[in-house]
Amino acid sequence: MLTYSEEPLNAKPISAEELKKQERMRDVTLLLQQIVEREEVALKLIIDSLIDVGSINYANKKLHNPPLNKMMKVLVGYIKPVARLAALFWLKRNLPNLLTAWLEAKVSFEPIPINESEALTGDLEKVPSSEVQAPDEPVNTVPNLSDLS
Repeated sequence: MLTYSEEPLNAKPISAEELKKQERMRDVTLLLQQIVEREEVALKLIIDSLIDVGSINYANKKLHNPPLNKMMKVLVGYIKPVARLAALFWLKRNLPNLLTAWLEAKVSFEPIPINESEALTGDLEKVPSSEVQAPDEPVNTVPNLSDLS
């Protein structure tokens, strides 16, 4: 039988400002979800381009034998439809939340730490902002794909 304690919950009061911030970020997520749904064709083209470039780079980096290299590039053509479906499914499910968290990190002006497994799986609540750099240094916002393998 379930029993509950008699002491009241110690919930932290949330300020009106914090509620407004949460509501606006929820709005951003909903808008991004709608963009992902409307722009499915563009996402497919982006995924196709990334698969092509990634397979070429992977084959050139890992396969030094020319016949194997060429075979790998041909096999990618057969695997591409399955990879496209998997990537599209993952993007539809995770892109709005990841992008919202990244944008929130950019406007909060605070670095938010996450571990590598959260970054790879997309199971995270916040995405870290880039490292704090001097104003005159360019910020590199493109992740290095070789770090993921």
